[in-house]
Amino acid sequence: MSTVLSLVIAHSNATDQPVYSFVASVNEFEGHAHNISHDVEVISGSIDNHGESSLHIRFKYPDSKMTGVYVCEVQGFDQIGRPITKYTKLQILPKDAQEIFNQMDVLQNTVNAFQTCREGQLMLFDKLIQKLSQTSEYNFTASAFFNGHRYLLADMIPLFDYNVYQNVCNSIEGYLIELDTPDEMVFFERFLAQTNASYVWIGAKKDHDDSWYNEHNSSVRPLFTWAPGQPVNDDTHNCMCASLKDAWKLSPCLCPYFHTQSDLGYICEVPEPNC
Repeated sequence: MSTVLSLVIAHSNATDQPVYSFVASVNEFEGHAHNISHDVEVISGSIDNHGESSLHIRFKYPDSKMTGVYVCEVQGFDQIGRPITKYTKLQILPKDAQEIFNQMDVLQNTVNAFQTCREGQLMLFDKLIQKLSQTSEYNFTASAFFNGHRYLLADMIPLFDYNVYQNVCNSIEGYLIELDTPDEMVFFERFLAQTNASYVWIGAKKDHDDSWYNEHNSSVRPLFTWAPGQPVNDDTHNCMCASLKDAWKLSPCLCPYFHTQSDLGYICEVPEPNC
């Protein structure tokens, strides 16, 4: 078909013996689409003889009008000027329509869940900002996000007390950092290499049989890269820390620990809420 004169959409509720009613049309002479049925709203329509002719409609009552047989009829001329009519049919059964509605419900539920999660994120970050402003004396340095977690370094403190600073991390919706994977260990080392910290404690502790565990997520086995010569079994070194002189590799450490040069630190790991 070299020239298109008109596009018409017809619809029949019956599928076995369809009786068609025209619902919308567009022609080259008027240049805009028309409603033929009060059941539809024309979204757009145009004739373009460069292969871009279109007619878009929307039913006012899709629950009752979605199913049935649709016909799109095109009238025009062929390459030698003879009148020609072409059409195509589309049949939508009730189960097809129900599937569409089901998918729409799934999509709407996803949108609602995302909106709820987004609101929760905003509330959490507002709470974090408020908590951080209240604890500004801890001098937090924030990392970039890693696997949905933010890491907050507090350094330049004279005394590390595990329980005190675990509670500080809990107050900002986090916990003392727990190293669980090789990638997180690499991130930990690279983050500290960009700071002025000297000694940093993490969240792992040693139990009575000399095995190490995470207090916050005890079901996940800790993963460490030890400093040379470590670990040394010592009943007094029940916490774990890393130091600049060991390129941020890990060693058993005293807990609590006091240092007159006030160059101790710790990291709070703060998860981002999941959507």
